Amino acid sequence: MEKAIKKAKDITKDLLKKLKVDAKVEVAEKDSVINISLEGEDLGLLIGYHGENLEAMQLIIGLMVNKNIDGEEWVPVNLDVGGWRDERIQVLRRMVEKAALDIESVKEPVELPPMSASQRRMVHTILADFPGFISESIGEEPNRKVVIKKA
Repeated sequence: MEKAIKKAKDITKDLLKKLKVDAKVEVAEKDSVINISLEGEDLGLLIGYHGENLEAMQLIIGLMVNKNIDGEEWVPVNLDVGGWRDERIQVLRRMVEKAALDIESVKEPVELPPMSASQRRMVHTILADFPGFISESIGEEPNRKVVIKKA
């Protein structure tokens, strides 16, 4: 894992240099996942509209890391820019909490707004903390969304 962490840091720094973006890069491993955090000024470009650029960079960095470590198992890579992903998780948690309350009172399923695959995955994971509710993704990209309902 040490090799993967070093490779992730080198690849991220190289990509930022090519993009002419000045940011502090921190890389750590938790639960066999490489977590990369970028901090700095004017990083909005790296996040993009609704996190689209962030998702794309995470995919590219993850592919590059895994191609360069010659590991037999895929090492997941998570990228966060300026705490955006952490803030987004909190927003999604509040959405799930509100949906659960709404479902309890009106007994109807709740559709969340369209979101990226990784954000839908976050919603499904968050909902695991709410027994008695289930979720499913419906629709076609780019308008795919999560529906939450009673189990």
